[in-house]
Amino acid sequence: MLRSITAIFLLFLLFVTLVAAPPSSSQKIAPPPATRENERRSFAINVLRAINNAELDYKTKHGAYVNWQTLVGEGYFGESGTKFISEEFPTVAHALYGLGPEIVPGWKLRLNISNNGKSYDALLEDVTDPKCRYAGITDERGVIRQSKTTDCPL
Repeated sequence: MLRSITAIFLLFLLFVTLVAAPPSSSQKIAPPPATRENERRSFAINVLRAINNAELDYKTKHGAYVNWQTLVGEGYFGESGTKFISEEFPTVAHALYGLGPEIVPGWKLRLNISNNGKSYDALLEDVTDPKCRYAGITDERGVIRQSKTTDCPL
C-alpha cells in the first residue's frame, strides 16, 4: 500500500514539474499585436535615430550640429526620404520630410542647437495625440527617451 501511494505521489510530482516547466528556448513567443500607438511610437523613435545619425554625420564633416532646415537643405531629409534608416523601416526611410513645423504629417519637430553647434536637443511630438501628447526626445548623446503628460501611462 505504501509503495502505491509513493508511486502515485511521484507520478503527481513528475506531472506538476512537466506542466510548470518554462517553455524551451526553441519555442517562440508571439510578439504583441501591432497597435496604432505602437506603430506611431516606433516611427518617432526611428525618425529620432535618423536625426541623430544625420547630426553626427554633419558634425563629423563640418564641425558643428545644425538645425532642421540645414539638414533638409543638405539632403539628409527630403521628399525622397532619408538615407539613415534601413529598408527595415520603410515608413521612416521613405517619408516625405518637409520644412514646416510638422516635418511629416502628424509630427512636429523642435530641434534646438546650442553651445555654438556643440550640442542639440530634439523633441518630436505626436500632434494627433492631444490628450497624452506623446513625444520622443533625444540629444547629441544619441539617447532617445519617450514621454507623455503625467495623466497618461507610458
